[in-house]
Amino acid sequence: MERFYINEFHRQWIENTLESLASWKKQPISLETVKEQQERLSRQKEARKKKNQFHNY
Repeated sequence: MERFYINEFHRQWIENTLESLASWKKQPISLETVKEQQERLSRQKEARKKKNQFHNY
């Protein structure tokens, strides 16, 4: 597949992204890791909510 790049920055960004995706596919994460990540994201979301509520008063 031939790719079209707008400029050198765009080429590097796309190539780095494709390399990352290939790397992630080689190293599938476990269900336990997914749960840990989701819990961490949920805590971060709650912290942001509380911070925003505090600043809105």
